[in-house]
Amino acid sequence: MDLTVIANTGGPVLIWRGPDHDRLDLTGPVVANWVNKGVGLFGDYDLGPDFTLFAPLPQRLHWRELVALLSVLLAGGRVCIGEEPPTEDFMAFVPLGHEDLGSVADAEEVFVFNPPALALSTPVDEDFIDVNSAIRAYPDVASRRLDASGTLEVDGQIIDWAGAEQAAPVGGRPQGLLASNSTPRPDEWPRLLQHLLGGGELLLTSSVDDARMTDLAHGLGVLHGTLGTWTK
Repeated sequence: MDLTVIANTGGPVLIWRGPDHDRLDLTGPVVANWVNKGVGLFGDYDLGPDFTLFAPLPQRLHWRELVALLSVLLAGGRVCIGEEPPTEDFMAFVPLGHEDLGSVADAEEVFVFNPPALALSTPVDEDFIDVNSAIRAYPDVASRRLDASGTLEVDGQIIDWAGAEQAAPVGGRPQGLLASNSTPRPDEWPRLLQHLLGGGELLLTSSVDDARMTDLAHGLGVLHGTLGTWTK
């Protein structure tokens, strides 16, 4: 599992709809570029088997969090998702306004991103890393082989996110739209990651009520499945 398929998939694959009608549609090559940029950014902090990125996801899953997590997982690092921080040394990745969370107080470094889709910088002081500004300095192509050897831990559970891959559909691309109305449950992460890396369409939202979420899904295409909390 790598970026080969998604890097050659045209059309929007990662669709972000945030609060106040904040929106962004990312094609496969653009998603691959952001993942590669993340590999470069975290590579400056020794990304590898001894690198742990903690993501508490306090505002539901954001597209910037997703591509950051993919950067670490594909490059052989460890990702921990949940409310409790790792017991070993770790870095943290949080949205603006959550950099002072108690769970990230012991992080070696705190990467902070500004959630609005088109924000080019994050107004944080020098104690934190401005993800929006910093990541744009890195190349669109990773300087290392991405072998999907990273470890994913969600709420204390080790998730086999890459091993038990879903059977590829006819034509090789997952069909339909996979929608997440909140942070996926632990057992849903393999489906999310494999759907996206396989070139499938993924809709992520933040602070969107269920009625609007349903309208969004119907407006974007055939809804193939849902992740996280969902109310019909």
